[in-house]
Amino acid sequence: MNFSLYKAMIKGHGKFLFTCAFSSFLCLYLLVMSFPLLSDSQQFNDVINSLPPSLMEAFGIQGNLTNAVEYMAMNFYNSLYLYILMAYTILTACQLVSRFVDRGSMAYLLSTPVTRRKVINTQALVLITGLIVLCLLTYLGGYFGVLSFVNNDSFDLGVFTELNIIVMLIFLVIGSYSFLFSCIYNEEKTALGAGFGVTLLFYGLDMASKLSDKLSWIKYFTIFTLYQPERIMQGTYNTVSISLMLIVVSVIFFTAASFIFQKRDLSL
Repeated sequence: MNFSLYKAMIKGHGKFLFTCAFSSFLCLYLLVMSFPLLSDSQQFNDVINSLPPSLMEAFGIQGNLTNAVEYMAMNFYNSLYLYILMAYTILTACQLVSRFVDRGSMAYLLSTPVTRRKVINTQALVLITGLIVLCLLTYLGGYFGVLSFVNNDSFDLGVFTELNIIVMLIFLVIGSYSFLFSCIYNEEKTALGAGFGVTLLFYGLDMASKLSDKLSWIKYFTIFTLYQPERIMQGTYNTVSISLMLIVVSVIFFTAASFIFQKRDLSL
């Protein structure tokens, strides 16, 4: 890693990171603020219970509204948070490599006395750092929201922590294969198309697999199958082994990206 490059990249991407992280923090904090009102609202519960079970499962609308963690999972972690993470990881992964190549800026980086290996490993670390910061601030938004507005009896900190770790590691994998695409393609739009295309395909397959038992076999072809908040809250999710698997897969993608970047001819 090159510290000067790392510091410059963090500074350059800081505005986008801050926007995503602060938005996520604020959304979750405000959502938790509404928990005491909605958890006691019979009308809201009736609306939720009137939805078809398959539709509720597809959109992650499952759980007990009187439990703070399940409430957050249902209203934030199964929807808006996924979209924020999707946008941040894929856009940042492509900006860190393919944008530089596409615009000819990579020539300036490689003209310095810094090896390709250090350049690409530093860029990968910038992506990982940003993802950790985004997820940590979101976690704190939920935690401080609970401290401010929720009875602690309805909040399990251990389960909430597990939920945040798993979603972060799933998007670490998404970020790593998007980073790989960014190292493969010279044009930023092509890398973005590949990153968003694969991820949206995975997301669509996951939703389709939950709509009908006949389509349940599709779940074996999407990474989002590993994202199961309901099992985490039930205590039946194998957090340790799945976390290790996600880390290993991420390392493989990042290693492949580094190898390809070091070996390929770049159009600078």
